[in-house]
Amino acid sequence: MKSQTDFYLSQLRPLLDGTITALARTGVPQSPDEQELFGFVVTLANGKKRTLLLLCDDEGNGPGSFELINDD
Repeated sequence: MKSQTDFYLSQLRPLLDGTITALARTGVPQSPDEQELFGFVVTLANGKKRTLLLLCDDEGNGPGSFELINDD
């Protein structure tokens, strides 16, 4: 049985050999209860781009999470 860490590492594996080519942000949220997210854009070896948004809180009391978005 895979652990939660193994699951997240498998989600990140496609980014290996890619290059961080830009910073990303979600923009100003429409609701005051939401926060703007940030991360980076990775250009893969095949030229496709993926955006990785960081979802961890500032307290740093856990490993956090991320959202990986296909840009192409």
